[in-house]
Amino acid sequence: MHDPSDWSRREFVTASLLGTGAIAGCMARGQPTDANADDAPRCLDEWLADANAYEGVIDRYGPDDTPEVTVGDAPGDGHGYDAFGPVAIRVPPGTTVEWTWSGRSDPENVVALDGSFDSGDPVATHGETFAHTFEERGTYRYVSEPSRDDGMRGAVVVADPPESDYPAVDSWLADVNTYDGTVVDDVDTPSPIVTVASAAGERPFTFSPPAVRVGVGATVRWVWRGNGPHNVVFEDVDVRSEVRTDPGVGFEHAFEEPGVYRYACDPHHTLGAKGALVVEEE
Repeated sequence: MHDPSDWSRREFVTASLLGTGAIAGCMARGQPTDANADDAPRCLDEWLADANAYEGVIDRYGPDDTPEVTVGDAPGDGHGYDAFGPVAIRVPPGTTVEWTWSGRSDPENVVALDGSFDSGDPVATHGETFAHTFEERGTYRYVSEPSRDDGMRGAVVVADPPESDYPAVDSWLADVNTYDGTVVDDVDTPSPIVTVASAAGERPFTFSPPAVRVGVGATVRWVWRGNGPHNVVFEDVDVRSEVRTDPGVGFEHAFEEPGVYRYACDPHHTLGAKGALVVEEE
């Protein structure tokens, strides 16, 4: 048995968190869980339930993204700077995540429960950085040691991006939280509808559905919900709508040529406001 005076920082963090019961049944000795396991979402929800600034959103990043997490982010007015921002992220295997210190908090650090990464002693220097490359799939929970009891905890989910039969769609929508690899089949619908800034899913700025399969000649209609300025701008053709806020059908376009058409909302594309159309012969 360890003498407490000989415990390393990492052992102390792991033992303390396991002792809280917050992750009981979800992991043993802090080992990452399989991100695709049946109990992974439940376990992660339990882990993040008391995390400062967590609002139920796991920010997703694609293979070409470089995720950055702020150390010392503000969870809200009057609550100081004792949060990671974003609290939870999902990245593909092989992604390097970088933590950057805001300089607004007390000295903090970044320590994984399973010992896979550790930024060292707590610091409070603005611009300080720490990076780690995640090669193995799994769910990695971490804390800042000085503020672990105050809710400064985070998670990195390492999982493959969603896949469909359309690689161009998958790569374009890899960082869209509401995309799960489903391409909705509206080939037999003459006027398919896409909702702009849908309330569906984890983000209020997403297109719903994010990916649709339509027939050649179909006129696709984009319907605004009236919750902010949005537009529709295509990457593959010179087609775009005006920025508008009023609810109702705000844009429509007929697609006469087969192909994959990618589009986004200019003001919110970094927040997951991206979509794709697969136009095929019926």
